[in-house]
Amino acid sequence: MTDRETDRETYAPLSFFEYDHRPGSYCLLLTDDRMLAVDEVFEAAGQQNGGYGWEAVARSAVRTHAPQLEGRFRYDPEAGMFVAYGEDAAALRELGVLLSGAFRDLAALRELIDSADPDWFD
Repeated sequence: MTDRETDRETYAPLSFFEYDHRPGSYCLLLTDDRMLAVDEVFEAAGQQNGGYGWEAVARSAVRTHAPQLEGRFRYDPEAGMFVAYGEDAAALRELGVLLSGAFRDLAALRELIDSADPDWFD
C-alpha cells in the first residue's frame, strides 16, 4: 500500500486503506495500542476492550445508527485488533465515521457497548 491509499487521519484512531495485494478491497483497522485510551469505558461496562469488543461496538453502531450498512462488509477481529473489510469503500468509510466518533465521545461509546448483544463480545 502507498500513502495515497492509506488514510490514518480521517477516522483516527482507526486507519482506512486499500489492500495492495487485492485492489478494490478495503480495510478499516484499529490496533490494540490505540484501543488503550478507552479501556475504562469497556471495563465500566463489564466488557473486554479488544478486537472482539470493537466488533460488538461496530455491530451496535450499525444496528442503531446505520442499518443501511448491514451486510456491506465483513468483520475479522483478533484479540488485539479490530478489522472490518470488503469491497464497499463507502460503507467502510461510513463505519469509520461512526467508530471514530464513538472513540472520541465516551458516553456514546458506552451507549453502543450497553446496547450491543452480549454474544457479540465473545
